[in-house]
Amino acid sequence: MSKLNWDNLTKDERAEYMRLQTSPSFGGRSAYLPDDCGECGACGQPCFASAGWCLSCLQRHIELGDKLRYSR
Repeated sequence: MSKLNWDNLTKDERAEYMRLQTSPSFGGRSAYLPDDCGECGACGQPCFASAGWCLSCLQRHIELGDKLRYSR
């Protein structure tokens, strides 16, 4: 495993990355959504098939993780 370089992220990006890291990776259920939908574990937006995180949160987590592992 490569060493993480926290200096690559700004203070706000570090907070966002940790918020995503500590959010549940499984979707929540809501009585207001259809049975085949759930809520994103990170932002609470409706997701199809309650897959966990919405595509936006998943993509942002990948981007921040890549930036974190990039060595300057």
